[in-house]
Amino acid sequence: MPLGETDKIVTLFAREYGKFNIIAKGARRTTSRLAGATEPLMLLKALLAEGMNLDVLTQCDIKESFPAIRADFGLYLRATYCCELLDRMSIERDPDIETFDLLLSTLYILQRAADSDAVVHSFELKLMGLAGYAPMMDACPRCDQMFDTVTGQDSGIIEAAYSPMRGGALCRECAMATREEVMAISPDAATWMRRLAVEDNARAMAEIVLPQPIADQLNRSLRSHLRLRLERDVKSTAFLDAYRVGAMENLSDPLPPDAR
Repeated sequence: MPLGETDKIVTLFAREYGKFNIIAKGARRTTSRLAGATEPLMLLKALLAEGMNLDVLTQCDIKESFPAIRADFGLYLRATYCCELLDRMSIERDPDIETFDLLLSTLYILQRAADSDAVVHSFELKLMGLAGYAPMMDACPRCDQMFDTVTGQDSGIIEAAYSPMRGGALCRECAMATREEVMAISPDAATWMRRLAVEDNARAMAEIVLPQPIADQLNRSLRSHLRLRLERDVKSTAFLDAYRVGAMENLSDPLPPDAR
């Protein structure tokens, strides 16, 4: 965020300290040694001086700038969305090593992913799991019957719909009986959701390609799930959705502030 004529307020997410704001003096000058380092999506080793209200960035070394993400607008939008979602779901000065490592690994995987949306959905699911908001996918949250997560044949209980209000997949009987808003989700989509929530092999994650119908179901379900838990949409959502369908020109402000 701009501060005065030449300074910035920058939000950092540090592995040891969590999320906090600092002042980068002179960082808006193009000649400043802090100008490039205080752009979004920079992995830094930073030295801070204690200030009255906010600490002051005095020195930093860029460890990674993620050039492949910066060179691809679609990847940049997805990475920006991941950062904004983390910002919304994190607490000031709350150290969270697992979340830091999750974001960092997600940015690295995005640079070589066969399906960048699969990586984003995996990030959403894992972040929600760390925050205690994970979708319930192993049993119906309405009747508590366990799903057969392999074939759906042995017990006859399989997923038929997703309930954002209940935060999980409903069985067929509950999907037909409930009056709350639900959306269709196939057993295959539910299986993919379970896999993306736990996949921890970077190479395997980078090679995943979701069939388009599955990707559409996951996007709708997770978007509604997050909207209810956060009580509003993440701002980057509109840009990302418009980009996915090739409708950026329909937005009143086609670029997020950090991408101008």
